[in-house]
Order: sequence, then structure tokens, then C-alpha cells
Amino acid sequence: MKKFQILLSVIMIATQACSVAIKNPTGVPSSSAPVVLSSATLQPTSVPTASPNPTFTPTPVPEAYVASADQALFNGDYDTALAEYTSALATTADPAIQAAGMLGQGRIYLLRNDFPNALSAFRQVTDNYPGYSQAADAWYYLGETFIQLDRFSEAAEAFASYLAIRPGILDAFMNERRGDAYTAGGDYSSALAAYISATQSPRLATNFDLELKLAQTYSILGDYATAGVVYDDVFNRTTSQDIKAQIDYARGQMYTAQGQTDQATTAYVDAVINYPQTYYAYLALVELVNSGYPVSELQRGIVDFNAGQYGVALSAFDRYIALNPSDSSTAQYYQGLILRDQEDLEGALSSWDAVIQGDATSPVWDSAWEDKAYTQWAYQEDYAAAEKTLLDVVAAAPSHPRAAEFLFDAGRVAERDDRLADAAQIWQRIATEYPNSDYVYRAAFLAGMCYYRLGDYPSAQTIFWQAQTLATSPAQRAGAYFWLGKTQAAQGDSDTAKSTWQQAASIDPTGYYSERARDLANDRLPFTPPATIDLGLDRESELRQAEQWMQNTFQFPASADFSVPGPLASDPRFIRGQEFWRLGLYDHAEAEFNNLRDEAVGNPLTSYRLAVYLSDLGMYRQAILAARQVLDLAGLDDAGTLTAPVLFSHIRFGAYYPDLVAPIAQAYSFDPLFVWSTIRQESLFDPSIQSSAGAYGLMQIMPATGENIVSRLGWPADFTQSDLLRPKVNLTLGQDYLADQRDNLGGDLYAALAAYNGGPGNAAAWQALAKGDPDLFVEIIRYDETRQYLMGIYEVFSIYSRLYARGQ
Repeated sequence: MKKFQILLSVIMIATQACSVAIKNPTGVPSSSAPVVLSSATLQPTSVPTASPNPTFTPTPVPEAYVASADQALFNGDYDTALAEYTSALATTADPAIQAAGMLGQGRIYLLRNDFPNALSAFRQVTDNYPGYSQAADAWYYLGETFIQLDRFSEAAEAFASYLAIRPGILDAFMNERRGDAYTAGGDYSSALAAYISATQSPRLATNFDLELKLAQTYSILGDYATAGVVYDDVFNRTTSQDIKAQIDYARGQMYTAQGQTDQATTAYVDAVINYPQTYYAYLALVELVNSGYPVSELQRGIVDFNAGQYGVALSAFDRYIALNPSDSSTAQYYQGLILRDQEDLEGALSSWDAVIQGDATSPVWDSAWEDKAYTQWAYQEDYAAAEKTLLDVVAAAPSHPRAAEFLFDAGRVAERDDRLADAAQIWQRIATEYPNSDYVYRAAFLAGMCYYRLGDYPSAQTIFWQAQTLATSPAQRAGAYFWLGKTQAAQGDSDTAKSTWQQAASIDPTGYYSERARDLANDRLPFTPPATIDLGLDRESELRQAEQWMQNTFQFPASADFSVPGPLASDPRFIRGQEFWRLGLYDHAEAEFNNLRDEAVGNPLTSYRLAVYLSDLGMYRQAILAARQVLDLAGLDDAGTLTAPVLFSHIRFGAYYPDLVAPIAQAYSFDPLFVWSTIRQESLFDPSIQSSAGAYGLMQIMPATGENIVSRLGWPADFTQSDLLRPKVNLTLGQDYLADQRDNLGGDLYAALAAYNGGPGNAAAWQALAKGDPDLFVEIIRYDETRQYLMGIYEVFSIYSRLYARGQ
């Protein structure tokens, strides 16, 4: 097995190495390259062999222990951080370092839910080092610790102590936390005063949570008029349906408490009618039903359906249909969805047939056709029936706005059933019957793929040539040319194929098909890393070059100040963002800096300052976005951005978390550039990000998947879902899972990535259909998200490879 060398110091490796035993995959050749951090590390240190005396290793100074511990804490490596803080405390009597070490220990205890030890550590800081900067932080952490111990009044006092030491920075946040503590303890009068103070302090204007808490507290204290004023203000400013429904429900509760039943009913009805998909609409419906109010059975069924109350929803739809037989399509459509969920597939199909045979102008008529076809192929595996359903709707309503979409889907169903000739013929109809639809190019492209898979290369070549004439973007045109080259190569015309790939490479530089064509033209396998990777940066030189470019590009005067952070340092959002970041409140910090960045979208200098500052701070996602803002303002397209000073590329495609990514990648025989590319695609290097699907952290791991990996590894101990937000844990579990997919799929990185995103079973099926052709594998992927995911990682990997190749 070929292994890449990581030329780090022995001390760094020993300090930062994973404490969990990571498996060493067998049977999979490594494609990783030697890695160097800078040219300085290339000089080997000679070790005398004649002397029997041991080599002297200097003991790190206490400041170094604290710095190492802080970095480990940022990385989520609690064991290393705790050990380093402890070493700092043991090697110095310096009160500043003692305070920093104790504070760090306390933070780790708090993160581990060891509240007694956290309390003791923070108390030592506040009692013994009240004049040091760590004291205010300790008071904040004490407040959070007291809340966990149900000592709410002490928590509120601790937050107040923070404010006394550090006023005028996080007043809104700390007063809100005081209010939360008082509320938890049932002291609503004190909570009200704290929330009012919070609303009167500088803060981002979009914190509706605070205002909702304020209104709720007014309501609890019986001041319904003031609560109503606050609710009305939020209702009028928010665009969130959830918040509007929540306010409707709260209004209903207040009116009920005052005996104003008509007003309460009006509020509940507004939630049910206008926001039926929300949880509060369901609560409002319960209130209306319990009060005997005659809610429409259709609306009742829809709200119950959205709340997952299928049994009562089905009954409501039955009652509605019985009362309204001539206007029952919506109820019948929802009945079909419920019956399918209950595995009554024939009942579901019967409900949708009733909709189909009814009024074609019904808003759910097309959805009934769609769900019928989907159920036939996805649940019943009756592909021929599903194809017929989709072709029938096109025949029944050829001018319907979705007719081209249904025809496209019919081709996809035939392709899923491995009837490639039928699929190609269906897809070719779209260019003739719906020449102005958005599906024209994609349908022609997939028709060409069908002929290619059938081995009918002349027909495939003809169709791909047609596809390039239908292309509406460089990416589409590059894709058509790429596959023209593949068909030429398949027919034995390798010289023409190489020439075509060279053309494809020039059409959409940095796009997937152009990057892949460039690799094929140069006989490179997918994800081939450079011979040697050099992560060394000359930051000062890069900054000078970037400043000169900024001055020339945006015509700043010679006296322009490019200092970082410059004037940003006095912006309240910048100040709050720094403080939140220092306290480990990363989501709050990101909100502040994101607000700054959004405001700077048309300001290249402010965007530049944010990009540089945030990349140094460690808020990589916001730094990447800010750097791209500068390049957009310069009028650069994707390829053009790489011609800008290298500072921007190093920010946008950074080798972030090197002390974690490199050794873990080595342990799992991954090239680190491949891992960085995957992380960038998954999270843009945001360790605290959570997806709408419930995935967490840098490598977007689902909690259930994380639990399975932890069970197998036996690490980390006492695993909880929040551990997925720790970079070290997330990167270890993510690479372990990715390595499992790679090993199970014969070392195929394309298939491994597809499994990571689209599921192992799907990846195995696509791999079998591709028959060893990685390019065919990409096209066979039937989930657009997974295909774009894989292609995106390939694009980013190509950029990383050029950016960090030795000598570049």
C-alpha cells in the first residue's frame, strides 16, 4: 500500500493524533500524495547516532500549552485540550495562564455535561482572578452551568455579573439569557424586566425569538394588551408561516383567557386556513374542534394530514367526499397519499384514478397522475404501467404545462426498467413535440446515453452532436462534447477522441465535463492527486499581491487603506461577532458576521477585509463567501476567479483543519485533497451547520449513521448527537463511513461518494450498470442531487490539485 508522507514535526503529530483506534483499510490501493506544509519543513534534522545520551527536547512553555489547548478545543478534541490545559496549570504560577487554564478546563467539563466540576473550575476563576479577562467569560459559563443544575436565580445573577464586567457588547444576549433563567424559575416579573432590557439593547433586528418571549411573558402576567401589540408587530414583520401560526395560536389562547371566544375563534381559524402545514395550525384545529366550531372537513383533513394524524384525516376526507361528491378531487388526492403510507396501494391508486377521471382543471389533477405513476414503479415495481400512466397524461393533455416533464419522466421509467431503446425514443420526442421546454437538452443527452449503453455508438454520436446544438450553457455543451469523445474512443478513433476532449476542456474551464475531459486527454484516472502536495503559504506576500490587485481592479486611490479589520473593528456587529466567537457561541457569531457580509455585497473593500479576517479567525464558510463577493464584483466568472491573486483561491479552497484532516485521511488511505474537496462540498467548512434533512457538521453525518459508526469504533465515549458538531469527531466518523463505502465497492471513489450521498444500495446498483466505466457511472445516477454532488466534488478536487501541487 502506497502511503503519503506528512512532513509535520513529531511533536505536532503526537499532540494532534487521533486517540481512537482507526482501522487501516486493506486491499485498497492508496492514491494519496506526499504532503509538505512548507518548504522549511523539508530540511531534515540530523540525529546523532554515536552519542548514548538522549536527545534533549525542550519543555513547551505554558503559553504554548494554552494555545495548543485552545486549538484542540476548537477542533472538538476534548481529551487533548484537557490534558494541555492541565499541563499549563502544572508548569506555571502566572495568574493569567492559571485563569486561562482553569477557564478552559471548565469549558470542557461543561461541554461534557460534568456540571459539578465545571462549576468548581469557573468558581475558581471568578473567585481567584476577578481582575483578569477570563473572569467575565467564567461568569457567563457559570450562568449556563447553573441553568443545567436548575439553579435559575443564580444563573441570572451570573449573567448579570458578566454584564457588569463587560457592558455594552452582548447586553441583548445576556439579558435574554437572564430572562430565560428567570422564566425557567417561574419569576416572570424579573423575566419581563430582563427581556425588556434585551429588546432595548443593540442587536440584530431579526431575532423574533426574543420578541416572542417578551410577548409570552406579558401574556403570562396578564397584560394581554401589551402582549397583543408585540405579537402584532412581529406578525406584520415576519415572513415565516410557522411564526405567524404560532402568533395566531397565542392570540387565541389570550382571547380565551379573557373570555373573548369569538376573537379566539378568528385567530384559530386564521392559522388553520392560511398556515395548514404548521404544527400550530394543528393545535389551533384541536381548539376549534373541542369548542364545537364547524371546521370544513376538507381543511380539517389537510391540517391533520400535515400533522401526521392520518387516521382522523382519512375520516375527515371521507365525510367531506360524502357531503361534496362533485367537488371531491382534493380530498381524494390526499386520501391516496394516506392510503399509500398505510401500504394500501390499490386503494391509493383507486383514489387517484377518481381524481384523474374528474375535473382536469382541479389543482391536484396533475399531481394525481404523478403520484399514480410513482407508486406504480417505486412501490409496485410495475415499470410498464408507470410508463403508460405518464404517456397517457401526455396524450390526454398534450398542452398541459407539465406535459414535457411527464414525457421526460416516462423516459426515465423506461430507463429504470432497462428498456434503453424505448427510453431513447421517448426522450427524442421532447425536442420535436416540446422544442421550447427546459427538458430538450437533457432529454437528448440521455437519449445519447441510452444508445451508448446499447453499444450503438454511431446513433449515440449523432444524438450527442444534436445535443451540443441544443445546449444553452457552456456546461451542457462541454457535456455533449465530452460524450462525443467517448463515442469516438469506443469506435477506436482515439486520436479524434483526444482532440474532442481537448475541445471539451476549453468550453467550460473548471466545470465537471471540462475537467474530466482534460483528465482523459492526458490519460489521468479520476481523482488522481498531484505527485506532491505543498500546503505552505506566504501569507504576507499574498496579501500584498491581493492589495495591489484590489487597487488596480477597483481603482482605489494610492492612499487606500487595506488594513484588516480596519473600520470594521468599530462596527457593533463585528464587536459582538468577536465576542460570541470567543465564547464558543459560533452560531451567534456567524449571524453577526453574515449580516455584515450581506450588507457588504456591493462593497469590495469591506468584503475583502471580511474574507481575510474571517479566514484567519476560523469562520471559513463566511470567509469563502466574502472572497467570492469580491471576485463577483470584479466581474470574474468561475474560471476567471482562479486568475485573481492566489490569496482568494487559498481562502475559497483552503486546506482547513490540516492537523485533523491530514492524519485521519492518512489512516484511512485517502488523499487529503480528496477529503478537503468532500468537506467543502458537504458544509463549506462550517462545523456547526445542520441540514434540513438532519445531517450535522463538516461531513454532514446523520445521527443514526453516527451512532452506528460509534458503536463499531467504540469511540467517542458517551456519544450524543451534539458530538457530530465537534470537528475531530465528525471528520473521523465521516471518513470512516466513506472508507467503508469505498472498501465495499471495490475501491471505487465515484461509487463511494454516491453511496455517501445517495445510499449504499443505490450506489451498488449504479455501479453494476456502469460496468467499470466511471463516466458512465456518473450518468447512470438517477438522483440529480447525488450526480451534482459527485460532479461538484470532482470540480473542487481539480482546483485543489492545481492549487496545492508542488511547484504551483
